[in-house]
Amino acid sequence: MKIKTWTWVLTIALFGTLIYLPSLHFQYTLDDGIYSHFNRVTVKGLEEWQEVFKYGSMNFIEISPTNTGIYRPFTLLTFALENELVGKFDPGVSHGVNLVLYFILLVILGFFFQELLSKKKFPWWFAALILLLYAVHPLHVEVVASAKSRDTLLSAVFAFGAIWIWWRREGNLKPLQWVLVLGLYFLSLISKEESIPLIALVGLIAYFFLGKKPLQAALSALPFAGTAALYLLIRGMILDKAATVYDSYINSIMYLADGSERIATNFYIYLQYVKLLFFPHPLSWDYSFSQLNVQQFSSPVVWFSIAFFGVLIYLAIRGFKKRSLLSFGLILYFATFSIFANLVPAFTIGSNLGERFMFVPSLAFAFLIVYLLYLLGKKFLPKQTYLIPLIILIPVLLGFTWKTIDRTKVWESNLTITRADVISAPKSWRTHTFYAEELRRIAGELKKENPDSARVLFTEARREYESMIGILGKDLPVSQYLGTYAEVLINLGDSAQAIAVLEENIKKNPKAFYPLFQMGRFAFERNDFEEAESYYLQALQSTSPNMGPLYRNLGLTYSRQSKREQAVLALEKSLEYWDDPSIRNALGFLYSELGQPEKAAQYLNTEGTNSPEEVLFVQAVLKGNEALGKSDFRTARSEYQKIEPIYDQVEGQTKFPTFYAAYGKSLMETGDTTAAKTNFLRAANDMKSTDPVVFTNLGTIAFMKDKNFSQAEEYYQKAIDLGHTDKFSAYSNLGMSQIVQRKEAQAAASFEKALEYGTSRPVLGNLYLLYQSLGNPEKANFYRQKLAVSN
Repeated sequence: MKIKTWTWVLTIALFGTLIYLPSLHFQYTLDDGIYSHFNRVTVKGLEEWQEVFKYGSMNFIEISPTNTGIYRPFTLLTFALENELVGKFDPGVSHGVNLVLYFILLVILGFFFQELLSKKKFPWWFAALILLLYAVHPLHVEVVASAKSRDTLLSAVFAFGAIWIWWRREGNLKPLQWVLVLGLYFLSLISKEESIPLIALVGLIAYFFLGKKPLQAALSALPFAGTAALYLLIRGMILDKAATVYDSYINSIMYLADGSERIATNFYIYLQYVKLLFFPHPLSWDYSFSQLNVQQFSSPVVWFSIAFFGVLIYLAIRGFKKRSLLSFGLILYFATFSIFANLVPAFTIGSNLGERFMFVPSLAFAFLIVYLLYLLGKKFLPKQTYLIPLIILIPVLLGFTWKTIDRTKVWESNLTITRADVISAPKSWRTHTFYAEELRRIAGELKKENPDSARVLFTEARREYESMIGILGKDLPVSQYLGTYAEVLINLGDSAQAIAVLEENIKKNPKAFYPLFQMGRFAFERNDFEEAESYYLQALQSTSPNMGPLYRNLGLTYSRQSKREQAVLALEKSLEYWDDPSIRNALGFLYSELGQPEKAAQYLNTEGTNSPEEVLFVQAVLKGNEALGKSDFRTARSEYQKIEPIYDQVEGQTKFPTFYAAYGKSLMETGDTTAAKTNFLRAANDMKSTDPVVFTNLGTIAFMKDKNFSQAEEYYQKAIDLGHTDKFSAYSNLGMSQIVQRKEAQAAASFEKALEYGTSRPVLGNLYLLYQSLGNPEKANFYRQKLAVSN
């Protein structure tokens, strides 16, 4: 019974596409964002579409853009067009485009192989089985279910479309038809360069199916080769000459292999590809170090691979002269795989092994399997040739279909794919890292509403990060993940380990923003404000700093150091990047402390506050600080008394860190020395105040009220160390605390230091008496004369 070609072609194409139908509801996963939502050009639709042709395709990603590696402008253009038409990126639309492209490709391949094989008088079912085996092969899941792999689908559709048209019109192509054929092939190249080896398919068809001599067959492929040369020329002119981002063993273990190791490792990997073609399980989106390792010639697997491929090469060469289709299939496999074969160091690809790399070579595999089964059927059942292929392939096709459907499910989201492939590729550093990253992201979203669930996820993420570090070792060439690992540790409350990880991150990448920012935050929390300031200033010079939070934290750090003017500048700078109410409040409190109530009122707004306590706090701060600035100490004391019971409740330490100092001053000036001392001590001990006035007042209380002169001396010295602005008074106070302790020499030195900044009769008189007591009549006489002149 003769079946019309379009019937079985469309049926198989539709079936092969429908098994991927669930992907319409999938999210973007893994690298999808580099062409869509993480791409700074495609997110603008067609607004800057010309840019995709001017630079390398990795130049537009938000993370680590580089003008090296790949040039696939047409793929980017389709994403830009999609965004323009849809309004914003929608993963369902992107996955739908992939399904349409896969369907078109299967249709092209069906008609193409039917026409090609009919030239050799093969039955229709031969081409149908090839197409069916290809359509359901599980190694295609990564390409069809990943939106980013549109580049592979576009390249294949355009390339096979061009070759099909060439085949149908071979020898009779008119100029406009040549333009169409080579134009389509050029589109395939600027979609993804992996269609370059399909030049060989043109020559192979000319030789094996059209009966041309080898030289004539090669000449048939020349127009395609010329188009590829043009593409490579344009690509070379546009891409930078610098090394790509892939030159590390974390992407390809070939960078660890030299000489014989490289050859042995290649043969080992080649065999893994063949194994996956026959038995596609387990599957993984990644096979990074150390899922695959460098191999030696001492490995039996390597020698088996050499023997296996040696036989295949022998069969390909032997059958070439006889124009055997076995030779055709083998050469097609070798040719289409060659671009991923790491044949020479200069062409090392950025992956150890990729299932997506088998998308086109698997077509040669399908051809070879069906052809060999056809030969078996022809030999043993010549009248029913199709029976042996069907008996053998039906369970295979059913198994492959089930595996494809099952594997497609795991591409639903980043969580599902990373969770699945930690199991299927447990030795890969990348599977553990990406799973950890996804767990961290989800936990971060959950932690406010469901902290217990978030903690479970953070704990699991920690284990995955530690697995990654265990695989890569202490050197850890991917130090950017130390920051996210530290974030997980912070959320788990393990500050000690987090700090150790952050310090290692800074050591490996001194310009990384996150570890510098977090180290500043840790220093701030332990009241080491000088260290916090240092880290924040370094963070300002880091790569891609988050200026809003950074200037806010720097401003708060300055505020705790009583550097109010610098704090105001930093916080106002923060507002340029981040209009956050907490920053406005902090500025309001600072202006209030600086005696600028009108300016403070502009920033301090009680509208929208969370509680009556916060309203009371803001109003009391404004009135109290204004009164303090006018030396109305009783009013200031009255307002500050309202603040004291709610200070912790409204997070006063952040909003008004100098409260205890201000309150203490108002108490001291109104005669309540005991309460003043309590508040000054809170300012010094609890708030880690660096305000010299606080310690001057503590020194005065210790001297005048407590008669604890040694304590007074310590406080006065602390005020000097902190940069007391009135240095004459500061050193005079220090001298007085020393003189009553009979520390004559130290007191004399302090009073003489005071004279560098001013003078007074008490200081001169004390120096006269001190040097008399110290038995230095010359110095005593000098200060007696100074004292006399001062009358």
